[in-house]
Amino acid sequence: MKRLLIACETIRDEVEMALQRTGAELETVWMSNLLHDSPERLKNALQEEIDKAEADYDELLFAYGNCGNGLLGLKSEKATLIIPRYGDCIDILLSEKENLDRIRTSTYFLTQGWLRGEKSLDKEFQHNLEKYGESRARRVMEIMFKNYKNLMLIDSGAYPVADHLPRVNDIGELIGLEVVVDQGSITPLEKLVTGEWTEGFCIIPPGQVTTHNDFDGVAVRKV
Repeated sequence: MKRLLIACETIRDEVEMALQRTGAELETVWMSNLLHDSPERLKNALQEEIDKAEADYDELLFAYGNCGNGLLGLKSEKATLIIPRYGDCIDILLSEKENLDRIRTSTYFLTQGWLRGEKSLDKEFQHNLEKYGESRARRVMEIMFKNYKNLMLIDSGAYPVADHLPRVNDIGELIGLEVVVDQGSITPLEKLVTGEWTEGFCIIPPGQVTTHNDFDGVAVRKV
């Protein structure tokens, strides 16, 4: 079976580590992390990749959760779609945490991929600072993060955490959150790239559209 991996740039470090660890060799299409701003835009961009690839590949693998329901409504006439049954990439990386739903109520999450993104928190603050001035920029951040207590840097094993802690500590001070580091896992990504899809994956046959039923029981995560 000929396979193509379609992956989000936000978790590129973790996907590349999964490929390296497993020895899986897959042609990969990297999608912009800016697509997370709009589930509809994400869905449309993914569908474009499906339309381009389905004639040449039997199986299309997605290194994505169902971010904001952005993976609903996808369809290939010729290829099988394989999608992890998770709400988003945070759920993927913290899949071994039994109390994740509780943690998510008060925690904002970072990885190297999020820090590398164009809309990282410190870059967002700098943009607001230049646009509104310091007083209003800080007020915007206070409103955005008033329901959070912690800023978690996920140690997925795919990058040196210590290299990023100074910057993360600065961000935590900027937005008034306590910085914590916790262990993550790339096991779902390893299973994705090696074809271990016995559980935890949506397998969508050709001609079938992804629906809410495919993600039944999976929490809907806001983008």
